[in-house]
Amino acid sequence: YKERVTRIKDAIQLKKLPDRVPVCPLPNMFPTFYYGITTQEAMYDYDKCYQAWKKFTLDFEPDASMGCAGPGPGKFFETLDYKLYSWPGHGVAPEHSYQCNEGEYMTADEYDALIDDPSNFFSNVYLPRVFGKLEGFKMLPALTGILEMYGVAFNFIPFGLPPVQEAYKALFDAGAEALKWAGSVGGFDGEMATLGFPALLGGFTKVPFDVIGDTIRGTRGIMLDMYRQPDKLLEAMEVLTPLMIKMGVGAAQMNAKPVVFIPLHKGADGFLSDEQFKN
Repeated sequence: YKERVTRIKDAIQLKKLPDRVPVCPLPNMFPTFYYGITTQEAMYDYDKCYQAWKKFTLDFEPDASMGCAGPGPGKFFETLDYKLYSWPGHGVAPEHSYQCNEGEYMTADEYDALIDDPSNFFSNVYLPRVFGKLEGFKMLPALTGILEMYGVAFNFIPFGLPPVQEAYKALFDAGAEALKWAGSVGGFDGEMATLGFPALLGGFTKVPFDVIGDTIRGTRGIMLDMYRQPDKLLEAMEVLTPLMIKMGVGAAQMNAKPVVFIPLHKGADGFLSDEQFKN
């Protein structure tokens, strides 16, 4: 364990040459095939998922454990009618990985709504579009209107409406499933540490350009926005920047691990020129 931690630390800090280059692969769904199960089984049988990733780690001996949360909880996605992805048994074959269903989940004229109140936009606009069972959230009021006694009850009327209550029921059911999943896979990093494999990642976040381009506007949408309304795009990115920093740093502090994973998708040289990147 100490040998692997030292190797990773030396490679990151660049103060001392590590004994060799650390190898910390993200195996995607390979552990499922290696263990002899389908990806669908890994997403619905959490114990099998745990054992598949454990076998991969012990057999290939990477320098760090990357956890076993990658497949995700299939029943959770099913409970909320998740539309952003197709997953094994729900849009793709049982042995395949999940696939992103890219679309414009924020229209070109909704930038101001995101900029003015990102929390309200995500809860009342974005979530109902990507989770079919949360469509009732479109009827919720902005919580900033709940101020004083006079008239405050008006803000709570939507919570009594059947579509809203159905959405919350789905949310509670999904939360229970997420808790069950976490109970099954949550101890993976701890066990791997006792076996000599440190957990590398303390948190996760994304760059604002990818937040918008990956799952809100989509590739086509954000590429058009770069030319048709670049100022709005930049303004939205400025609003999202502190939120994304807080997301990554907060998780790293909570987990007491300083490494934050930032997957770079569209904010890279394959999509942007040097001039566009500087902007």
